[in-house]
Amino acid sequence: MKTILAHHLSHQNHLNHSKHLRRLGHLNPLRSEQDMSAAAFVLKKSLAFALIYWGSAVLGEGIIIGLLSAMGYDPLHGVMPAGMLADLLPYYGFVIFALAGIAYCRFVEKRSAASIGLSGNAANYLIGALLAVILLFIIVCVHVLCGSLTFSGVHKTENIAGLLLWVPAFAIQGAAEEILCRGFLLQSLRGKVSLPAAIGISSTAFALPHLPSLLEAEFGFAVAGIINLYLISIIFSALVLWRSSLWMACGLHSMWNYVLYIMMGLSLSGSESLREGIFLFRLNGATILNGGAYGLEASIITTAALGIAAAAVIKIWKGRT
Repeated sequence: MKTILAHHLSHQNHLNHSKHLRRLGHLNPLRSEQDMSAAAFVLKKSLAFALIYWGSAVLGEGIIIGLLSAMGYDPLHGVMPAGMLADLLPYYGFVIFALAGIAYCRFVEKRSAASIGLSGNAANYLIGALLAVILLFIIVCVHVLCGSLTFSGVHKTENIAGLLLWVPAFAIQGAAEEILCRGFLLQSLRGKVSLPAAIGISSTAFALPHLPSLLEAEFGFAVAGIINLYLISIIFSALVLWRSSLWMACGLHSMWNYVLYIMMGLSLSGSESLREGIFLFRLNGATILNGGAYGLEASIITTAALGIAAAAVIKIWKGRT
């Protein structure tokens, strides 16, 4: 009797162990199974996002180290190039993130370029870029009227080549983040969870890499910055869903960064610009109106503008569906 019972318990334990291994196997981000609970699927895709992001970061770092070493530098011992080359390399390195995200969707999820959002009218990119210019123009004008920002003239620069080199740098960086957060994560989740949940999860993935610099800021700036990250992410998501492509979101994302960091010479996501902008602005103190050292992206004026923009884009999107 004891032998039969022991055998039964052993068999039951073996079955439970096998089921447990199968569950873990389903969570493997490199496997394409989708027959699982919504919670498990979200976990699986979150693991995939982390794998793509950190894997790309490590690979990109290795490639940059290799390139610099081939150029005669010694980055492992702190011998790095100075000037614009050192500033540009990390942004151009985002091409690894973009390619990794596309490769995952294509070869693991078996998705087409259209399902990622890399189809449709590419002219939408220019419309998105124009939206960024208009939105930042409104935000800056309100800041100047409120006295939290001062415009002090135009800086005449002869470094046209430098300005041009930053255009593809931010185009690559913005597109890479949109491919990962909206092209991959949002589109993967939207068929398994509700659309608001999919937008919320992809927005959280978008916000997480920005948190370290935000958490170094004062509490009020950090809160405003986090709210603004979610608002701009909602705008990106609504544009992607409305246009059924990434182009407009990529244009808005990249041009926002370019204008703020290069054209205006202001802080971007807490990183102080290393150059004077073409349009010269000065923060008047560090207040919640202008975002302080973190920049306009932690400003409550920006919060109001993004909130209105998000509501408008969502209304237009819903009106067309």
